[in-house]
Amino acid sequence: MAPEPPPASSSETRAAHPRVLYLAYWGALEPLGQSLVVPALERMTESAALSLVSFEKPADLRTANLVEATGERLRARRIDWIALRYHKSPRIPATLFDIVNGWRVGVSLGRRQRVRVIHGRTFVGGLIGRAVATTLGNPFVYHNEGFYPDEMVDGGFWAEGSPMHRAARVLEQHLYASADGLVVLSSRAARRVEDLPAVRRRGTPVVVVPSCVDLGRFVPGSAPHPSSPLRLVYSGAAGGRYQLDRAGRFVAVLAERAPVRLAVLTREPRNVVAEMLVAGGLPETLWESGFVPHAEMPARLASADAGLFFLARGSSEMGCSPTKIGEYWACGLPVVTTPGVSDTDELIARFRCGVIVSEHTEAGYRRAGDELRVLLADPALSSRCRAAAEAHYALEPACDRQVQLYRELSARST
Repeated sequence: MAPEPPPASSSETRAAHPRVLYLAYWGALEPLGQSLVVPALERMTESAALSLVSFEKPADLRTANLVEATGERLRARRIDWIALRYHKSPRIPATLFDIVNGWRVGVSLGRRQRVRVIHGRTFVGGLIGRAVATTLGNPFVYHNEGFYPDEMVDGGFWAEGSPMHRAARVLEQHLYASADGLVVLSSRAARRVEDLPAVRRRGTPVVVVPSCVDLGRFVPGSAPHPSSPLRLVYSGAAGGRYQLDRAGRFVAVLAERAPVRLAVLTREPRNVVAEMLVAGGLPETLWESGFVPHAEMPARLASADAGLFFLARGSSEMGCSPTKIGEYWACGLPVVTTPGVSDTDELIARFRCGVIVSEHTEAGYRRAGDELRVLLADPALSSRCRAAAEAHYALEPACDRQVQLYRELSARST
C-alpha cells in the first residue's frame, strides 16, 4: 500500500489559493464593472482569495439598489470590496488624489490581509498597483486594458508627442518593465508587449485575457432573423475613438435601399448622440437611444439583427478587446466593424460572423451593407456567432489563465 502524501505546507496552500488585491480604476457599479470585473472575480474565487478596490462614480453610488445588489454578489463569494469615490476634475489633480488614496487604502488592506499578489487593472489602476506592490514587496500584475497613451491620441484628446502623451508613454513603459506578470487583451497586443526589450530580458509572463462575456447570461434570442425593418444596435461608449457618426452614416446608406432602424444603447446624453448621428446624416426617425442597465442588455441585444462597432484607426486598436463585440456574438448577432480591431479580423474570417467596413465611403458602406444582407440570410449565422464568442470571449478559460499566473507569482515569492 503506497504511503499517503505528506500534508501540504502552509506556503504551498497559500501559493495554490493565493490572496490577491485587485485594484481597478473603474467602478464595479458601472456597466464595464458589471460586465468585466464582477463576473471575473466571482469566477476566480474558486481558486483565489480576492479583495477588490474600485473607484465609483458619484451617480452610481447614489443608486442604492445597485450598490446593495453588487455588494451582496461580492459578499456571497467572500470578496472584500472597498468602493472609493472617483474624482473627475480638475483632471490631473483629481487623478493624482485618486492614486494617492488608492495607494493608501491598498497598502492598509494588503498588510491587514497579508496579500500575496497585487493586480492593477487599467493604466491608472496599474500605477496604483505598482506603488502598492513596491511598498509591500509583493509581486505585481499589470492588466493593461489597451495602450492608454495611444488611445488618448487616437481619440483626439491628446496630440501625439505632446507632454502628456510623452509622460504617459514613459509611465506605461515603466509598468511593462517592472511588472512580474502582464495581462493583455489580444494576441496582437501580446506580440507587441513581448517584443519590448525589458519584457524579453526578464522573461515576464504575458497572459491574454480578452474582455470576457458571461455566456450564461448573453444568449441568442428566439426572434427570427433578419427582420423588417432591419434592426441594428450600437452599444457602449460613443465619441472620441468610438465613431458613432460614421456608424450613423453607414445606417443612413443602408436605409436608402431598405427599411432599417438603429438602437443606440449608451450612457451618453441623447443630445450628444443626436449630434453625432446628425453629423453622419442619419434622420432622427430612424434611430432611438437610451441607457440600458447591464441586467437588461442581453435581452435587448438578442432582439436585434446585427451589432455595430466603428473605431478610429490608430496604433491603439490592436490593444483593445471590445466587450460589445463579444456580447453581440454571444447573442447570435454578427458584427459590422472597422478593420484592425483587436483579434476581430481573424475571428470574422474564421467563423464568418461579421462584416469588415474596408473604407469610409458611400461605395464602401454599400458593399458592407450588401455583405451583411447576404450573411443574415444564412440560417447557420447565429450558431457561428455564438461559436466565435465561446472560442474567444468565454469567461472560464480566461479566468483560469489569470489564476495560474497568480499561483506562479505567489509560489515564486514564498
